[in-house]
Amino acid sequence: MADRRARAGVIVAGVAGLVLTFVAIVFAHLAGVSWRDWVDTYAITNIVFGVGFVLPASVIGWYRPGHLVGTLFMISGLGHLVTAAGGMLLTYGFQHGWPLPLERTLVTFYFAGWQLGIGFLANIALLVFPDGRLPSRRWLPVLWLTIVAGLYETVSSVLSDGTFFDHPGVTSILTVGIVQPNLADAVFDLLFIPLNIAWVAALVVRYLRGDERTKRQLLWLILALIAMILLNTQRWITGNGPILLLLSFVMIPLAVGVAIVRHQLFDIRLVLSRTLLYGLTLTVIVALYAGLVATFSMLVPPTVERGAQAGAAIMVSIAFTPVLLLMRRLTDRAFYGGRSDPARTAQQIGQTLHHEDDLGGVLDRTRTALRIPWIELSTADGALLAQAGTSQEGPTVEVPLRYRGDHVGTVRVELRRGERSLHTADRDTLGLIGTPLAVALHALQLTEQVRQARVATVEAAGAERVRLQRELHDGLGPSLTSVAFRADAASNLLRSDVEAAGRLIGEVRADLRTVINDVRTIVYGLRPIELDQLGLDGALREHVAAVPRQAEREIAVEVEVPHPMPALSPAVELAAYRIAKEALTNVLRHSSARNCCISLRIDDHLHIDVSDDGSKPTRWRPGVGLRSIAERAEELGGTATAGPAANGWRVTARIPIHASKA
Repeated sequence: MADRRARAGVIVAGVAGLVLTFVAIVFAHLAGVSWRDWVDTYAITNIVFGVGFVLPASVIGWYRPGHLVGTLFMISGLGHLVTAAGGMLLTYGFQHGWPLPLERTLVTFYFAGWQLGIGFLANIALLVFPDGRLPSRRWLPVLWLTIVAGLYETVSSVLSDGTFFDHPGVTSILTVGIVQPNLADAVFDLLFIPLNIAWVAALVVRYLRGDERTKRQLLWLILALIAMILLNTQRWITGNGPILLLLSFVMIPLAVGVAIVRHQLFDIRLVLSRTLLYGLTLTVIVALYAGLVATFSMLVPPTVERGAQAGAAIMVSIAFTPVLLLMRRLTDRAFYGGRSDPARTAQQIGQTLHHEDDLGGVLDRTRTALRIPWIELSTADGALLAQAGTSQEGPTVEVPLRYRGDHVGTVRVELRRGERSLHTADRDTLGLIGTPLAVALHALQLTEQVRQARVATVEAAGAERVRLQRELHDGLGPSLTSVAFRADAASNLLRSDVEAAGRLIGEVRADLRTVINDVRTIVYGLRPIELDQLGLDGALREHVAAVPRQAEREIAVEVEVPHPMPALSPAVELAAYRIAKEALTNVLRHSSARNCCISLRIDDHLHIDVSDDGSKPTRWRPGVGLRSIAERAEELGGTATAGPAANGWRVTARIPIHASKA
C-alpha cells in the first residue's frame, strides 16, 4: 500500500514537472524570447536542470519507492522548473502589464525554487547517496549545517529586496527590506568550503567501507563528477565560462539514478578507467604543450616563435606515448589492482602464505589486489575451504590448482560486472598465486591424513588394549584361578590322600602348560618371536618352510632378500613380516598358483614384492587381508598396491626406513 502511494506521488510530481516545462516553453514563445535571452536568463539551464533531476527521480521513485534520494531530486527538479516557468511568466507579464502583486508572487517562487535546487537539496541527496542514509551518526552535524546553510540562502533570498533582473519595484511579495549583512554572507560563503569537503569525504568513506555493490554505485557518480569538472575547467579556474557548459551538471542526477536502479548496466570500472586515462593524458599533454610554448617564448626572440611552437609540438608528440603508458598503468592499478603486474602481485600475496595459514585472509587480499567481487577456494572433491567478498550472482570462472600433476583444488572467481571472460592478466596472476595455494592445499591434505592416521593409531591401540584385556580376563584369568584352586586342594590332601593329591598336581601341570601356550599366543600376536631370534629374512624363511606342511596343495615359495640384510627398526620389520605373511596367505587361499616369490629390496625404502603365477580373476574386490596390508604400510608413511600382473597376481608395498628409524 505504501509503495502504491509512493508511485502515485511520483506520477503526480512527474505530471507537475511536465506542466511547468510546458508553461515555460509556451510563455517564452508568446513573449518572443530570443535564444540569447534563454541563455542569459538561465532559463534553458533551469529547464535542463529540472528535467535532469525529475527524470531520474521518477525512475528511482518508481523502482525504489520511498527512497530519500529520489524524493530530494524530485523537489530539486521541480524547484528549477518553477524558476524557469516563473521567469517566462514574468517576462510575458511585464509585456502585458500584469498586476504587481501577481508579479511579486512569481518573483518569490522564482527565487525560492532556484535555491531548492543544486545549492541545497541536491547536496543533501549526495550526502545520503546511495542507500538514503548517512554513512553514520557522526555525519549528523554535516547534515544539519547543510540544512542551515540552505535554509539561510532560501529564506534570505525571498525576504530581501532583490528584483527580477533589475525591474524596479518587482521584488518578492514576502520581502521585508532585509539587507544581508556582509559578515553573514562571508560566514556562509566560508561555511560552504568545509561543507563541500565534507560531502566529498562522505563519498570517499562510503567507497572505502562499502561492499562491491556500493563501490560500483559510487563509481557512476565519480564518472559524472569527473566529466562535469573537465567540461567546466575554465569556470573553476577563471570564475566564469560558457553558460551552456553548466548543463553538464545534469550528468550527476542521471548517474545517481542509474547507480541506484541499474548499477550493473555496464562495466563502470572499464568506462571510468578509460575516461580517466584519456582525460588525464589529454590534460597532461595540453599542460606540457602550453608550458613548453610559454618557456620557449621567454627564451627565444619573437621572430622564431613559430619555430618554438613547432618544437614544442614535436616534443609533446614524442612524450605522448610514455605519458599514455604511465596514465594507463596508474588507472589500471586504481581500478583493476595489480593485474597489470601479475608477477609482483602474486609474489606479494604468496609471501603471506609463508607466515600464516589463514586461507580466507589470503583470498581476501587476492580479491582486493585484483578488484574482483568474490573468490572461493575448494578442494578437489568440492569441499569449500574459504571464500572472500560478496557474490553479485554474476558469471564465474574456475582456475584449477595442481601439485605435481595432481588436481588438489579449485579457485573460483566472479567476473567483474560487464566482463564476459577472465582477463588474461587476471588469469596469469591467479595462475601464479595458484602455485603456493596448491602447496598449501597439499599441506592441508597431508595434515588431515596425519590426523586421521593418529586417530586410527589411537583407535588401534585402544582395540589392542581391549583384546589383551579380554584375553587376560577370559583366558589367563580363569586358567590361573583354576590352577590356584587345584594347588590349594592338592596341598590339603597331601597327608590324608596322597593319590588324590598326585592327580590334582598332574592337573595343575596340564593347566600350567595350557596357560604357557596361551601366553605365547598373546606374545606372538604382539610381535612374532622369530623376528627377534632370526631377523626379518630368517622369520620369513621359517614361515615359508612351514607352508608345505600347512597348505592343502603343494606350492613352491621362494624368498629373495638382499645380503647382507641391513638393520631395520622393529616397526618396519613387523610391518614387512605381516604384509608378506598376509600376501602369502592370500596366495594359498585364493590363487591357483604353483609358484610364488617373496622379494625384498632396500634403498631409502623397504620394497616388498609378493608375486605368483596364478590365473587372473575376471572380477575381484579388495578384502580384509588386502585392506590390512594397505593400512600397515600407511601407518608408517608408506603405500601398498595389489592386483593382477603380467603373469599372475602381485602385491607390492613400499615403506620408508630412515624416518622410521629416527
